[in-house]
Amino acid sequence: MAYPTLQAKNRDLFVSRFQTAPEIAAAIVKAVDESSQDAKILAPYFESDSQKAAARLIFVFIKNAIPYEKEPSSRQTAKTLARMLQDAKKKGGDCKHYATAAAALCKALNIKCKLRLISQKDGDKTPNHIYTVAVINGREVIIDPVLKSFDTEARYNYKYDININ
Repeated sequence: MAYPTLQAKNRDLFVSRFQTAPEIAAAIVKAVDESSQDAKILAPYFESDSQKAAARLIFVFIKNAIPYEKEPSSRQTAKTLARMLQDAKKKGGDCKHYATAAAALCKALNIKCKLRLISQKDGDKTPNHIYTVAVINGREVIIDPVLKSFDTEARYNYKYDININ
C-alpha cells in the first residue's frame, strides 16, 4: 500500500547538550504534538474494525517503514513523523522515533495513549527505553516496534508514564 508523501521541515531537533531523560521526554512530547497534522493525513490507512487492530497496523507500519538504528547517547534527537519517514531509508530510527510515530498516529485515530519510559538497569531509575502504550477498553496495549511482537513489553525495573491525550 502506498502512503502519501509528507513534507518534513528539514531539521533535527537536537535534544540538549546534557541529554537528560526529562529533556528527551519533553522533546518527544513536542514532536508528537508537531506531528498531529501529518498523522491525521495517514490515519485513514490505519482505520480498522477495532482500536486494537488499528494499533497492530501502526506497529507493523513503523516496524516495516522505519529501520531500527540506535542513535549514539551523545546525539539524541526527536523527529516529527514526516521527518522520520523522510529519513527512514538513510538514517532509520530508534525507540524515541518509534514512540513519537505510534503516539501521533494513535492520537489521530482517537486512541487514548501514553508514553512509557523504562529503566532496565538494576538500582538505576534513569530511563533507557521508551515506547507507546495504547489504552483500549481500559487495557494497556503495547506498541513497541523495537520488539519482535505486537503487544509485548520489555522487562523493566522502573517505569514512568507520560499521558499525552
